[in-house]
Amino acid sequence: MNCLRLAGPFLLAASTACGLARANDLPSSEDGTGVAGRVFVVERASESLAVYDLLRRRLLPQRIEGLGNLRHATMVFSPDLRYGYLATRSGKVTRIDLETLRPSGEVYSSRSSIDNAISQDGRFLAVGEYAPGGLTLLDARTLKVLKRIPGSFERDGQEQRSRVTGVVDAPGNRFVCVLMEGAEVWIVDASRPGFPVEHRIPTPHPQPYDAMITPDGRHYLVGHLLSGHVSVVDLVHPERGAREVSLRDPHRNFAKAPPVKLPHMAAWAVAGEAVFVPLVGEKRLAVLDRATWTFRCSVPLRGHPVYAVASPTEREVWVSFSGEDDDAYVQVVDTARCEVVRTLEVGGRIYHMDFTPRGSHVLVSANRANQLVLIDANAYRIEDREQLRSPSGVFGAWRAFRMGL
Repeated sequence: MNCLRLAGPFLLAASTACGLARANDLPSSEDGTGVAGRVFVVERASESLAVYDLLRRRLLPQRIEGLGNLRHATMVFSPDLRYGYLATRSGKVTRIDLETLRPSGEVYSSRSSIDNAISQDGRFLAVGEYAPGGLTLLDARTLKVLKRIPGSFERDGQEQRSRVTGVVDAPGNRFVCVLMEGAEVWIVDASRPGFPVEHRIPTPHPQPYDAMITPDGRHYLVGHLLSGHVSVVDLVHPERGAREVSLRDPHRNFAKAPPVKLPHMAAWAVAGEAVFVPLVGEKRLAVLDRATWTFRCSVPLRGHPVYAVASPTEREVWVSFSGEDDDAYVQVVDTARCEVVRTLEVGGRIYHMDFTPRGSHVLVSANRANQLVLIDANAYRIEDREQLRSPSGVFGAWRAFRMGL
């Protein structure tokens, strides 16, 4: 491997990889793309991670196993691409050596976890807890629990405990999260001793179920169950509180039905000056103006959307669906025309999608088909299919260099 061929944020990872002595039985980054080109795929049923080599278009032979309940598992990466951190529904956080593909430590942060994030400086992890409910701060180097912040809120004069979700990193070495029962957005300062909660911002609507941060780190968006609105917090001016934004289309009524699967807000698509929002129980995307946070238009779809993922080119948004009649398909939306321009049949029960950093390809997990599918995003052609065991989340190591992932 010629380390001098790599530059920018990959240089440290490449230099580290070049300097390591490798045992013969370990996967070598010289055999493929190296750490930066590895894609980690959650195999939900077998509690394992499979590893895909993006350059060689093949699965690596070694799986990472014994990871716990991987429903809604999330994985983040250290800025130097030394480690990945997997948070599981069983409350376990596992640190994975990205070079050797072996666990290098674990800790139970709670009885049940939902989200994790790594701070801008790579020193701390924040984990959102369902049970007992709260935010747990960990030392990324030692996995020591540094602080547990209970998800406490008061209602009718009684202190109660809330589940916490939507955990993201934000500028200024901060973490942001939302209390589901408490209906509050919290901003936690990881640059100060004690990790103080510096802002507690009530949301205009109850029952927040998920949240996301825009790619520039400016706005935090909260989705609400049984509501046609989202809450938007300007992280530059959190003192202004949460703004209520309507998703209702004033020009057309769309039929509503109970969703098979809730849309994932982490994959709301931000493209240029627009945000493409998959609606709960409606067959459309709502398009919001990112500058004014007003409704622009709707994009009718074939089914109930789950993921809306923007290409790095910002020219397209790829949408997946729930329900057996629709979940094998992806629809491609032209962001300038705000209309579907292509429908692709990929494989049964699509769970997750992610673009490669330059937008040339899309990785798709098809859970019912037990496949990881690689699609050429320019030719809309399937280039590779790999058999996996109940695949769900897809996490490329390049996510280390993207905010809020």
